[in-house]
Amino acid sequence: MPVLAPLQADRSAPPRLGEEQRADPWLVQLGLLAAAAAYLLDQATKHLAESVLVRSRFVPWLSDRIGWQLTYNDGGAFGFPAPSLFFLVVTVVVTVIVVRNLPIVRGPGQAVAYGLLLAGALGNATDRVLRMGDPGDLRYLHGHVIDFVAWGTFPRFNVADVSITIGFVLLIVSLWLEERRLDEVGG
Repeated sequence: MPVLAPLQADRSAPPRLGEEQRADPWLVQLGLLAAAAAYLLDQATKHLAESVLVRSRFVPWLSDRIGWQLTYNDGGAFGFPAPSLFFLVVTVVVTVIVVRNLPIVRGPGQAVAYGLLLAGALGNATDRVLRMGDPGDLRYLHGHVIDFVAWGTFPRFNVADVSITIGFVLLIVSLWLEERRLDEVGG
């Protein structure tokens, strides 16, 4: 009676729909390192901004339109008005997406992108949870995000915002490149 050999997976073929391959551990570590570095940089620069800047006073740096200006944002990007709880829920969603996808990334671009998205979301969430809002506003979970980078009339932003933006663009580009690579391999 013939013995059937177990089927071996073809590692060079792209996974079929619904199949996921685990990322190399170094890719996961790279994503977590990117998250940790961006988060620490965000928190350190916010602390520095609060230590040396006076609220709402513009300090020129590269020109009379690019510099530093400490502001406290109780909304979202571009001053989008919404309750702080909304942004905390968004942070939880982003965190779940990263935790779900980081172990299956296909390259360093995706790993760093997910790490930057996580750092940005957690950096601004930390402000909302741990930092108080306006003086006298002691409502729970109603802290304001510290923004301090001034660029003309563009809304003020911080390192977490930059991390989210770069992470999003990097993720889109890396997913697009991965799709092109799979199309070339498959067809």
